[in-house]
Amino acid sequence: MNVRALLLLAVIGAAGCRAAQPDAPAPPPDTAAVEPEPPPAPPVAPADERPYVVLVSFDGMRHDFPARVATPNMDRLAAGGVRAAGLVPAYPSKTFPNHYTLATGLYPSNHGLVDNVFYDPVFRDTYALGDRDKVRQGRWYFGEPIWVTAERQGVLTASFFWVGTEASIQGIRPTYFKAYRDDFPNPARVDTVLHWLGLPVERRPQLVLLYVSTVDAVAHRAGPDAAEVDSAVAAMDLLVGRLLDGIERLPVAGRVNVVLVSDHGMVGVPEENTIHLDDLVDLHDVRVLNNTTQALLYFDGDEARTWEVYDALTERLTNATAYLREETPAHWHYRESRRIGELVVAAEPGWVLRTRDGRPWRGGGMHGWEPRDRRMHGIFLAAGPGIQRGVTLPAFENVHVHPFLARLLQIEPAAGIDGRVDVLEPVLREAVPAR
Repeated sequence: MNVRALLLLAVIGAAGCRAAQPDAPAPPPDTAAVEPEPPPAPPVAPADERPYVVLVSFDGMRHDFPARVATPNMDRLAAGGVRAAGLVPAYPSKTFPNHYTLATGLYPSNHGLVDNVFYDPVFRDTYALGDRDKVRQGRWYFGEPIWVTAERQGVLTASFFWVGTEASIQGIRPTYFKAYRDDFPNPARVDTVLHWLGLPVERRPQLVLLYVSTVDAVAHRAGPDAAEVDSAVAAMDLLVGRLLDGIERLPVAGRVNVVLVSDHGMVGVPEENTIHLDDLVDLHDVRVLNNTTQALLYFDGDEARTWEVYDALTERLTNATAYLREETPAHWHYRESRRIGELVVAAEPGWVLRTRDGRPWRGGGMHGWEPRDRRMHGIFLAAGPGIQRGVTLPAFENVHVHPFLARLLQIEPAAGIDGRVDVLEPVLREAVPAR
């Protein structure tokens, strides 16, 4: 097939709001209003000459977990590229907000997923990570995630369980995507990624996202210091080896950049470190969405009641702080969204919030606290033809990952993002220009 035919196929495959490919489920209904998609920009080089990026997230992989066990495959990747001392999450250091921050380069206050569970007073509706209908509705997702950025510019994408990829965002989904199933075997996830990378060039995605939750699940249950966590980390290293070895057998092997990240760290919390908010103040008429390490309190604009509860909590709280939304710490970037309650109650690291009518805390691992706490930091490792070798970086904020991915893909990052290209530019090889 000649180059002109390849270009035509790539543009046709990228145009419009795509139907799912054969190994993706049919897109679910989406009632959100979407803007018409502009025609994609033509690729600057034939698809079989462009770079590839595989972004893998190991949920809950604290920055120091890999150092506790032998991780030869992660070490192999880092030796051939870059390793950071940590990846600093956005506030709150939770799964959904931070996976979408990694994708968009925006802080949660700007991209809309302000926690795993939150209320939108305009929609008069609540978003929750476990609500399959809500996570598939594009109206909840602001900003432009990297798969939308790529597809707009003629780059095919694929996702295995990344937050937001089941929804139609700005009228676009990844070319290939999977509906979330927690019980889907991890080796099969990696094998699907390899299958995508081995597709014929006109159908092959250049950006592939993969999500794995094993470490997070084990650390929540057993606590971050448990031997079971070390076993889970070792198992994730085997997955990395399966991925790297599989890529080496593919025709595209020399053009694949692999980036490993995690969304947050983990801290152990004993059962007795529980703060019951309704023991401190009457909350019968307040909408309380408790996310364990922080609670969002909504008053439907009742300023007098907001101040009453704020004053009571300020006087009585220990091991936690109540903030008016507009007075949350500036470095959280957590003031602008209507989806943040009028009051934010934030527990100190190592403490959790509860109400008496909710499920009691039985101890274990948790996350969601202050991003500057080192124990909340995740991992960042990357290697490939677009990345310098043998580089060690200090910890950096995860909002900078989106423009880094865009540079690796040779596309323009989304406009108006919080992340900056220059933060990770020193680890890029000169042969990776912005398109």
